[in-house]
Amino acid sequence: MSRFIWPIIILLSAIGAGVVVFQDMSTPIRPILAFWFVLVCPGMALVRLLGLREWVVELMLGIALSISLTTIVAMVTLYIGNWSPPLVLGVLIGISLVGILLQPLTTRLRSAPDASS
Repeated sequence: MSRFIWPIIILLSAIGAGVVVFQDMSTPIRPILAFWFVLVCPGMALVRLLGLREWVVELMLGIALSISLTTIVAMVTLYIGNWSPPLVLGVLIGISLVGILLQPLTTRLRSAPDASS
């Protein structure tokens, strides 16, 4: 059950952030949802692929990677002359969803018996 918690949190956060940003909702929760998603979710979706056992290490790496990914995506959109915060959020949601979709595959690969033994 615990291996499904983060993918569910990331998916619900992506949906929530996407809805409030793309629907241009003026709600007090909009900045909180967007900040939570951008700060944690893209990195956690990818760090979970590593299969780390310590949740604190996983969380810290996830936050660091999220900040890095957000910066890189924002810089790329700026350099190509298409700066748009909703576009940056859309790309980060896409990265997060790819990370979620890859998690069952990496879990299966890690649990497969080694053929060389």
